[in-house]
Amino acid sequence: MRLRGTRKLNFTVQRDCKKLILGLSKKKRFISLFSLGLFLIYSKVSPAEFHGTLSFTTDYVWRGYSKTDGGPAGQANLDYEHAAGFFSGVSVSNVDFGDNDFQDEANVEIAPYLGWTFGFADDWRLDVQWTRYFYDGDIFGHHADYNEFNLLLHYLDLFTVRTSFSEDLYDQGHASGDYELTGRYPITDMFELSTSLGYSQVKKTLEYDYLYWNVGLTGY
Repeated sequence: MRLRGTRKLNFTVQRDCKKLILGLSKKKRFISLFSLGLFLIYSKVSPAEFHGTLSFTTDYVWRGYSKTDGGPAGQANLDYEHAAGFFSGVSVSNVDFGDNDFQDEANVEIAPYLGWTFGFADDWRLDVQWTRYFYDGDIFGHHADYNEFNLLLHYLDLFTVRTSFSEDLYDQGHASGDYELTGRYPITDMFELSTSLGYSQVKKTLEYDYLYWNVGLTGY
């Protein structure tokens, strides 16, 4: 999902249903070329169409498991949105999958994405999005880059229903699905309460399917 705002500090209380198998390595040429490509493309469009976010979280929890082995993460997101509904961008975060005994373990996750948003009725919006996850190394000794396809239905900024599909999760040769309902409620101009309930069908890749949930407070 795309991030909004300029800076935010997330304090999330989340139930870990599983801590994934992942790691880090070297794709620095790709990172440099990709960053240069974004710069050349985005330098030709109006800055007013950009959204940038810098985030710090006590734990990068992703759909019920930690991508930082229970540790903190610094994250950045750059997003471009066209008035016609097209959007694109890239998110970057440090990661740690607890596989330090393996060589060339991954330390950085880069996720470029493309999508289209459709507004209908008065308060509803539908997003179709493709995301590619790149890691600068291996996860538990295995290449782990993969695609994900998302369909998101939004009601205002209060509720989101998301369905996600990957044809080859973490490049392990198995398809996966994830389904999530997210609610957000502004408490003040500076703080927002959020909660999510999701279900992941990842048994062939992560050993079992599982239900996950979280409750969080975000300060802007």
